[in-house]
Amino acid sequence: MASAVGTDAQWADIFLGAALEPHRWEEALSAMARATGSHHGQMVGFGPAGAAFNWISDVDPAIIPASLSIDHGSPGLNYRVGADLLPDRPDIVHEAHYDIARQGLHAADYLDLCADFDIFDGCQTRLHQGRDAMIGLALLRSAKDGRTTQEQRDLFGEIADHARTAVRLQQAVERQGFALLAGTFEAMDRACWLIDAAGRVGGMTPAADALLCAGALRLAEGYLSCDRGEDSRALNQSVRAVLGVPARAGDPVILTDREGNVQLSIECYPLPARPWALPFAPRAIIVARTGAPANRQAEILIRMFRLTPAEADIAVRIASGQSRQQVAAARMVSAETLKVQLRSIYDKTGCGREAQLVRLVGLLTQ
Repeated sequence: MASAVGTDAQWADIFLGAALEPHRWEEALSAMARATGSHHGQMVGFGPAGAAFNWISDVDPAIIPASLSIDHGSPGLNYRVGADLLPDRPDIVHEAHYDIARQGLHAADYLDLCADFDIFDGCQTRLHQGRDAMIGLALLRSAKDGRTTQEQRDLFGEIADHARTAVRLQQAVERQGFALLAGTFEAMDRACWLIDAAGRVGGMTPAADALLCAGALRLAEGYLSCDRGEDSRALNQSVRAVLGVPARAGDPVILTDREGNVQLSIECYPLPARPWALPFAPRAIIVARTGAPANRQAEILIRMFRLTPAEADIAVRIASGQSRQQVAAARMVSAETLKVQLRSIYDKTGCGREAQLVRLVGLLTQ
């Protein structure tokens, strides 16, 4: 296909096709590499909270080290990063700039990786630059390919214009996914927020909007937050877990009022991962649970508060309305032993009285 590629219309078809069918990015990057006489084409992107991707054509993704991305490392470790940060750099950064940046390296790790993959030379440009995100396009060239010529860099610049348009289109399509998903939640009486790979809120249900208006939660620069610093840190940890690799459901976060009464239980769930997705697609759902107590499995109490299985069973029994006498009989322990176990439960959960424990277990097990 490379020999047939040459006109603006052909490059537009290739890259716009990749934006609409993201699995075709491999094809587009490979065509770019062949047209410029390069070993590999690369597109990388990063944002806050570790949201990043690194696509290199004709290389098994499973063997690509994260440190090969121009978004990882510092100018003193990665000369491609250093070259991109040079003052008065041109739109297309190339080997002459790499030479300058290599002089400031503090370690040889990245040089060793480039030697292993035979990709010392090439050129790069930025396709998208935001306040907290960047997407770049690059050619990675082998020793046999040699350094880029001016003609090759000019062609790379022309191709990059089409790649830039494709990124904007895919960005718009992925962000539309927030509206589509949020629309399916309209009939739900549940507070849900959709977040992207950086943890920013891109859509929410009416119930979620109502919670924000009530003041229990708030949006700070697009991120869901709480008034209490301790609660915000716990929420951030849960969001990082759900956006991590591998993604996992974060531990529930419990919000309390000034009197220590439980207001909300917040949980984060990952959405199915999509290959070749940019950082703008919905990646996870945050759900806030409110309402009357209801039973759920004791494992949640064990996982979140580090209760022992016996303590979790006691907490669930108390929340279900059993008296202390009934719980002690069911557990075949003395009233004094149950009292000691309840004291441990209160210490671990932060509850000051039985009513708070009932409310907490109810929200967690809804």
